[in-house]
Amino acid sequence: MKLWNQFSKSLALVAVIGAMGMTSIASAHEADCPYCKLKLVQNTKELDNEVVVKVGNKRIEYRCLYCVIKDQKRYKGDLVVYSPSEKVGAPVILKRTGGKWSAPEGAVFLNTFKKHKDCAALSRAFTNKAAFDSYIKKNPSEGAKALTLDQFLAEVAKN
Repeated sequence: MKLWNQFSKSLALVAVIGAMGMTSIASAHEADCPYCKLKLVQNTKELDNEVVVKVGNKRIEYRCLYCVIKDQKRYKGDLVVYSPSEKVGAPVILKRTGGKWSAPEGAVFLNTFKKHKDCAALSRAFTNKAAFDSYIKKNPSEGAKALTLDQFLAEVAKN
């Protein structure tokens, strides 16, 4: 009986420590955007929202594509941005190499948010114009137009 009580206490301790570890892992993903300081918007089954920047071995999450571009001076050298697209699990990959930005051929961008709390839905990348049109049909936004990468960069620079 004494052995059983000791075993039960040990098992309970392992369960508590394990639960604490799982909690810190789960909450570690929920953070604030390094640029705007608003909470990151998590992916859903229907739509990816997480914007990820990779600089060397670092992986930094942002709330939207606008925040990445506004905060790019923070990083020296080359970087890669994984921007959510219309396809879950298939980001539009942007690269800054030697200070010059590039995007896949045909990619278009949206940047129409008025309040930053809406940026994750209204500052995005799409693999092509048809995907952009489909997204805007489901998520209407006043003044929405498909931007090239250069137009998107210029739009963000003036805000």
